[in-house]
Amino acid sequence: MTVVAIDGPAGVGKSTVARRVATRLGVPYLDTGSMYRAVAWKALEEGLDPADGQAMGRLIAGLHFELRPRNDEAEVVVDGAVPGDRLRTPRVDVATSRVAVHPAVRSWLVAQQREFAAREGAVVEGRDIGTVVFPDTPHKFYLEAPLEIRAERRLRQLAGPEGGDRSRLLREMRARDERDIRRRASPLRRDETYELIDTSTGDAEQVADRILRSVRGAATGP
Repeated sequence: MTVVAIDGPAGVGKSTVARRVATRLGVPYLDTGSMYRAVAWKALEEGLDPADGQAMGRLIAGLHFELRPRNDEAEVVVDGAVPGDRLRTPRVDVATSRVAVHPAVRSWLVAQQREFAAREGAVVEGRDIGTVVFPDTPHKFYLEAPLEIRAERRLRQLAGPEGGDRSRLLREMRARDERDIRRRASPLRRDETYELIDTSTGDAEQVADRILRSVRGAATGP
């Protein structure tokens, strides 16, 4: 099964690019960030502290979590509900980076990601896909862009009144970058096995084209 790993920080355009690549390759798109967001969202719904590792361990132990292929992507289902756009708020943004530091949560979700991709193939995006989740895939891409550009993109994505404060969003994204880079469990990083792409110099279609050329070139060989 073809597995394409796309990593990078928040707001860099991973989701848009990954969806286009998945559609053109004919494999499902898997947004691992939405999986962590779903756990964070459920924690907030239950009134739990996302920074409390023991509480998060108890939460996932009783959680019915499913990845379901739907319309060319993996839909996240939590206790029979599809959270959808409720996962894309600044409050869930902040909670997600706190949930993601817990090794028990990460190992639990990684196992589900591997099982899904082994069964379906996937274009997978997140922060540790090529380093931890699928280290053996030959198709690894790291997307980057300046923080200010990423913040503007995220403002356009966010729905509702929570999405309007640019200065607050910049602070939160900068803090999240620091947490993701410094966390002990699967930090955000890249190595020499990645192809680095600056998404501020091209649109999503151009970035997707570049990834597809690389993936198809690797498949055909010299």
